[in-house]
Order: sequence, then C-alpha cells, then structure tokens
Amino acid sequence: MEGTGTTLEHRMLTDTLGAFGEGNLTTLSAEQGILLLEGWLNALPGDVGAERIMAEIAALRDHLKTGHFDLEKIRHLLLSMASHTSILSHEPVVDSNTAQQLTQLAHALRNLSNHF
Repeated sequence: MEGTGTTLEHRMLTDTLGAFGEGNLTTLSAEQGILLLEGWLNALPGDVGAERIMAEIAALRDHLKTGHFDLEKIRHLLLSMASHTSILSHEPVVDSNTAQQLTQLAHALRNLSNHF
C-alpha cells in the first residue's frame, strides 16, 4: 500500500472502513462480506506484505460462501486478519495516512471478532 494515490488498495480500505462505520459495528450480511473480501483479493496481489493476510481473506470468503458458519472459525480468522493488518500498518513503505487507516481497520476487525 505504497503512496497516497487512489489505488484499488486505497479504495478498498476506504470502502471497508465505511462499511464498518467510524469504529462502530455495522451489520454486514454474508453476501456483503463476501463482496468486500473478493474486492481485497483483487486489490492485494503483488502488494508488499499482503501475502500474510491474503490466505485469511480467502479462507473467510470461502467459509462464508458455504452458508454454514462456524463462529469460532470466523472469530479466529478476523483476529488473525486484524493482527496482520496491524503489522502492515507499521511497514516502512506505508505512508502515515494509510497507516492510520490500517490501524482503524485492525481495530474494527477486532471489534467485529468480539461479536462471534
């Protein structure tokens, strides 16, 4: 997530933070979650450090697509994604604005995991 341009990664970050609200839990349907996750999978290939989180994104998307939800598995994946997002926010190539947004996203993912 280098630079401050309007890349697909930055649009996905803005869209995802908007879907979660300003740190508040917003109810997302499984279908909305799947669309967000697919958007991230399209945005992240080739992004430095993103390989750490792409496996969790794909696993959560695939799990949601089954329609049979293992809440502990969802919680675990969200916490893992939050941890990886937090790590990404500290990468030297990430600008300060993006780092702040990634920190917000990690916080939102942790909050969401508390509801499972």
